[in-house]
Amino acid sequence: MSFWKTIIYRWNKEELQKWPSIKKTAYLLLPLLVYFAVNDIAEVCLWILTEFLINIGGENMVYFLEQNASTARGMINGAAVLIGAASVFPAVRNELQQEKKIDARKITSYCFLAGLAFCTAVSVNIFFYQTGFTESSQGYDQVHRAQYGVQFAIGLVLYGIISPLAEEAVFRGLLYNRMKRCFNVKTALVFSSLLFGLYHGNAVQAVYGTILGLLIAYSYELYENFAAPLIFHAVANVSVYVMTYSSNQILTDRKIALTLGMITFAAAILVIIYIKKTYSQKK
Repeated sequence: MSFWKTIIYRWNKEELQKWPSIKKTAYLLLPLLVYFAVNDIAEVCLWILTEFLINIGGENMVYFLEQNASTARGMINGAAVLIGAASVFPAVRNELQQEKKIDARKITSYCFLAGLAFCTAVSVNIFFYQTGFTESSQGYDQVHRAQYGVQFAIGLVLYGIISPLAEEAVFRGLLYNRMKRCFNVKTALVFSSLLFGLYHGNAVQAVYGTILGLLIAYSYELYENFAAPLIFHAVANVSVYVMTYSSNQILTDRKIALTLGMITFAAAILVIIYIKKTYSQKK
């Protein structure tokens, strides 16, 4: 079997235990490095293509891009992310081929999961804002301006569909599943979430990403279906995006923010207890 086929194949836990550490590391991280590399190369190529289109389109194209700079940048980033995810699709497909199918009778439980994602995203972001954590990060402010400069409908697609699909395929579908077999569930939960947090760059998003990653991976473990992390990630992204897109009144009005934050935090705790109890009984 060729080296690349070895990397994309879904090896079972018993076989992986026989491997030396360096081979396990390659099995875990090489597809991740391929994803990042292809993502970056695709982004550069798309910017070169954009420059070519500007030269062809002349002043009209320049004016259009100047007026829609953030949206164009977001679309290019989104396309590059999808191309990066496509480069490791064979490995992701192999990891997910033994997934359980969604039981139509459990739709209610997925609604609760969506509620948990909403409550977690809102309460954590309110906490960060009210404690001044977001204001202390210059990197966060730059990312925030770039995201909310995108046209609203385009932003919903980018942050509600494309980003969750690509990131979940790589970090949960691929990395988390492999870490479970190479080590154990707890180690996979912690380290896959840390890598997911670091992937987001600045300090605020790294902390938020790690918290979100832990809950996403935990929900994946309980539901045993890739739909769970997808739903969680998509709802969390859309919730924060919609809440802060047009106005920050919810965040800046301290009374409103604290009230909403406490309600959503309490609701998140109750939903976690409900979901854990429900799925623990089924197992």
